[in-house]
Amino acid sequence: MLQLYFIRHGQTEWNLLNKMQGTMNSNLTDQGRKQAIALGKKLRSINFNKIYSSSTPRAIETSKHIFPSKNINYSSLLCEIAMGEWEGKTYSQIEKNNPKEWNNFFNAPFRYKPSKGGESFNQLENRLKKFIDTEELFSQKGVIAIVSHRITLRMLLSLLLKERELFSEIDIKPTSVSVVEIDNTKCHIKYLNDTSHY
Repeated sequence: MLQLYFIRHGQTEWNLLNKMQGTMNSNLTDQGRKQAIALGKKLRSINFNKIYSSSTPRAIETSKHIFPSKNINYSSLLCEIAMGEWEGKTYSQIEKNNPKEWNNFFNAPFRYKPSKGGESFNQLENRLKKFIDTEELFSQKGVIAIVSHRITLRMLLSLLLKERELFSEIDIKPTSVSVVEIDNTKCHIKYLNDTSHY
């Protein structure tokens, strides 16, 4: 059996400002660092066979706080969905200027049409399928951690569970943990969006 720990990066400065991040980076806040350190203490007794992280700086810093002195495998395939011209803008600005696509982004993701330089959800899904195939995820055993981003983790969860509708029904809070168990390619959620460490 394989246990996957999905972990979102810690709170960032742009999270507090309600700004879209995507491929752009925003530094962790003091609270974000404390969240990651607290999670590291909670997970200390677990023997992780492998640790993956997005190669975005906020995810790298989070993973290092959670897993100090551990070997971490960084992958650009786990980065946040590219949001094109939305990146760096506030939620209210985006919603005002692009109400239809803003609604689709969260509620009808596979009808969402990205702005210039952005990724569609089909593209994100294919990128994550490449990660699963490249790392032969379903062939691995033991316990694996994946440190990534809000949209990416939601998509990865819905992809593993083969339920596209799940994407719009869940949310992933900063430094939350969601655990999925895979046994003979059968997948189920053990728990979702746990923030009890803070």
